[in-house]
Amino acid sequence: MEKGAVTEKEILAHFASLDLTPEARFYIQCMARRFAYLLNLTQQIRADIDEKSIRIMDIGPSYFTDLLCRSFPGDEILCLGFDSENSRGGHFPQGIQLEKVQFSPFDLNQTQNPSQWIAIPPCHIIVMAEVIEHIHTAPQWVYRFLRNFLADGGAIIVQTPNAAAFFKRLQLLAGKNPYEMIRENSENPGHFREYTGEELRILGKQEGLRCETLEYRNYFPAGNRLQRLVFGATDLAAPTLREGITVVYRKALR
Repeated sequence: MEKGAVTEKEILAHFASLDLTPEARFYIQCMARRFAYLLNLTQQIRADIDEKSIRIMDIGPSYFTDLLCRSFPGDEILCLGFDSENSRGGHFPQGIQLEKVQFSPFDLNQTQNPSQWIAIPPCHIIVMAEVIEHIHTAPQWVYRFLRNFLADGGAIIVQTPNAAAFFKRLQLLAGKNPYEMIRENSENPGHFREYTGEELRILGKQEGLRCETLEYRNYFPAGNRLQRLVFGATDLAAPTLREGITVVYRKALR
């Protein structure tokens, strides 16, 4: 994809010609706006790095990995995560070929055992989008692992649902649990723990990462009129009640 501001429509058009399952097409429709926002943010960070070629790591094979490959043809794209039939579907589609990606199979839950950490070359940008909520080990271990192979001055982008979003608060007030039960599929178990923006800021600080950006966004689709009204209201006046959180961390230069 060409450089410049990418739109949700362009993301949808990019994948429209592929032979995808109904599940995969629904996933793309739900994630197109988030993908566009994340890709534009990655491009902004890349533009500030004065290097001819850099390494960009995507945590978890996904459609976004494909977008990175097409948007940064001069850079080396790496990927880390699961590679199995159980992890396919929306998050790891059958129809996407990632032959040019250096893939490293690794379970981030194993970060609590530093002796099992795998060697990764220094990366200038690490993208961990919609992943941290799926990990059952302490997030401090995950951050330490990522920081270990983040290049000096490099950036980590973390995206995750907002644990304190408006509709989750509303469900709790009604006596309902806003979080789904953990699934029986151990490689796609759902969400173990969601986070607030302040928790993510503190996590980064604890692990020696400066929080450069902390932003709340409604980049997930509204399912009905009430959701559209609430999204509009939170877009105007209540950012901490929005559905999604994006954090950019920086590692200090030595």
